[in-house]
Amino acid sequence: MNARWTVLALCAALAAAGCASETTAVPLDAASDLASDLAVDLGPDAPDAPDAPDAPDVPADVPVARDLPPDDVDPACPNRATDRCLSFPPGPCGDLADGMERVVSFAGFQQDHAPSCAGAMTGAGPDAVLPLTITQTSDVNIAAAPGPSDAVVVALHRADGCGDPRQEILCVNGSSAIGAIATARASALPPGRYTITVATARGLDVRLQTQVTAARPRLPGDLCPGVEVTPDGPPVALDTHGFATYSDYGTTCGYFSTRELGWADAVFRYTLTEARDVQINVAGTSTEDLFLEVSPVCGSTSQAAPGCDTGVPVDRTLRNQRPGTYYFVVEHHFEVRPQHVLTARVTTTAPTLPGPSSRCPGVAAAGGGGASSVDVDVLTAGPTLACLARQRASAFWTLTAPEGDGDLLVNVASSAARGDAALQVRDACEGEPAFACVGPDDRTARSVWSRLRGVAPGRQLIVQGSTNAAGGTLSARWIRQTASPTATEVADNLTCPTATVIPAEGGLFAGTTASATAVAMPPCATTMSGCVGARGALYRLELTARRRVVAIERSGDFDTLLSIASGPNCPGRGFSAVCNDDWYSTDSQVEGVFDPGTYWIFVAGCGAAQAGRYTLDVAVLPP
Repeated sequence: MNARWTVLALCAALAAAGCASETTAVPLDAASDLASDLAVDLGPDAPDAPDAPDAPDVPADVPVARDLPPDDVDPACPNRATDRCLSFPPGPCGDLADGMERVVSFAGFQQDHAPSCAGAMTGAGPDAVLPLTITQTSDVNIAAAPGPSDAVVVALHRADGCGDPRQEILCVNGSSAIGAIATARASALPPGRYTITVATARGLDVRLQTQVTAARPRLPGDLCPGVEVTPDGPPVALDTHGFATYSDYGTTCGYFSTRELGWADAVFRYTLTEARDVQINVAGTSTEDLFLEVSPVCGSTSQAAPGCDTGVPVDRTLRNQRPGTYYFVVEHHFEVRPQHVLTARVTTTAPTLPGPSSRCPGVAAAGGGGASSVDVDVLTAGPTLACLARQRASAFWTLTAPEGDGDLLVNVASSAARGDAALQVRDACEGEPAFACVGPDDRTARSVWSRLRGVAPGRQLIVQGSTNAAGGTLSARWIRQTASPTATEVADNLTCPTATVIPAEGGLFAGTTASATAVAMPPCATTMSGCVGARGALYRLELTARRRVVAIERSGDFDTLLSIASGPNCPGRGFSAVCNDDWYSTDSQVEGVFDPGTYWIFVAGCGAAQAGRYTLDVAVLPP
């Protein structure tokens, strides 16, 4: 056993050490409802069945039915895994419950799944599925070591929920580039059949090991379903002494976001019998911040209400929450746990009813340099947009295309620091949308733009803006560009002296970076982002007045990277906030309000190997 795998095995075995990276866990109480369907029969022996009649003779070279594999299960396990979910685990592959180390290969495998904790670096490559069978309630530790400079994601599902991120029991994300081995644990897992999905960024071999042990006793509040808090009742005090010194479930703004060790969590629940505005307050006996997240499914960050709050005490408000049982996980650093008492209170008020902006057709959107804003806390979820994961709130605006030729540029933006935004433009409240959904999909985008080509004057349009943020505002604006840009083919702008000049009003350009060299060092081309060695094309923009600049790089050939720098000398001085990789999935956007001067736009790929055909859309707008 080499030294690196020894570290992995120790991480899996020593659960109390808190050895883990990004982890998301799902409710075990929800899974326990199905335990009777999944459990191995441990009851008394059944009476002997009557003797079956003799089977008819079958030629020796014809297999009987029970020897044939199911139609949807691979007849072999060439890579120590299969390329798809197993309908009848354990299928052809050895069961991970044996505790043996496996080296999983991805040769010939495709990207078929989307684990909830996959990121820009970890979800781009192939994935594999392996079976796990639990015969008694158990604690399960999973550890995976990716290849050099590769990244790995591991997700655990019940067999009948394989591949569905909404039914994940846990999801762990790690990268060897920063010294992390993906490790996670599921506590008190009920008997049954499960699958483990392993995904990588580059498709290098992954070392995988799973340890199954009998579940150890846990105190109330240490695991789902948590401790009951009565709405509008007295506060509930919970002493976390004796709790596990690691996070079973975590929160997206605590351990999950920082990947640091030393976190512990506690679980509370409350039940509403009618729609109410809900205020959750949790205080602690330390000076360190608490982290709080609410979900309708116990312990599930993948299904949590968007928004995660911090502070001492920590507060959360949920508007017009529907009847049902809800769970909130509170995280803190376990170094203060022996003296750490959490005091939770849930109070309610009459529900805040949705305003006009929550209902289609909504209110008029501001044109020109203005913006129409609405408070997110008074919005409802609205129709789901395909380009925004975990949508929390939607607003609607109407606009009438003004006189003149050209395109309409429509923008929706979220003011929340952790909030993403998306937009969809329609001709009517019902029916198919008139234009494509524009949003971050599986990435991050607080401000999104859509170019509506050739919209005739007087055309009535409806804009739906959505966000996954809790709090802040959602705003919309539109601007008519006087000329509809036709893509200008650009070549040989791969060095500073040959940089392409962008007209004062912006433009649409097409070109290739196939023969480019690394001519700039944008601030987001880092080892952590995987974009070191970015190479691309250069553009120059002269601003004579203060202007808002929106630039979008799109490519079907490669993973893009885009940046803006300032200064008279090429390639300029970079702004850390005006450099982007993956604003819209693998497409990139930069946006900023700039003073008069010379600016350089670097159109590149995320890393030296990313190059090919691209388009660059640059809009120069009022500030």
